[in-house]
Amino acid sequence: MLRAARTSLIVVAMTASMSAFAGPAEAATDFRGCGQLHRAFQNGVARSVAAAHRQERAGHKRPAVRPAVYRLNRENDRDHDGTACEVRDR
Repeated sequence: MLRAARTSLIVVAMTASMSAFAGPAEAATDFRGCGQLHRAFQNGVARSVAAAHRQERAGHKRPAVRPAVYRLNRENDRDHDGTACEVRDR
């Protein structure tokens, strides 16, 4: 009985620690529009580090680099610069 309880405790601890790393924003999601995407990624999503750097140089806030999320939401990249729903830095 002690062995089963200890095993259960280890499984629960491992599951809890894994869920701390993967939040809802980390999952690749196809958002309906920029408003919904901004709730998960405040400054937009870039397909690469190079695209994120271009946004900063162009006067935008630095977007999150999430290639899988960008691929699902590239229809929100109206200017085809590699960043969906970029936010202008004021």
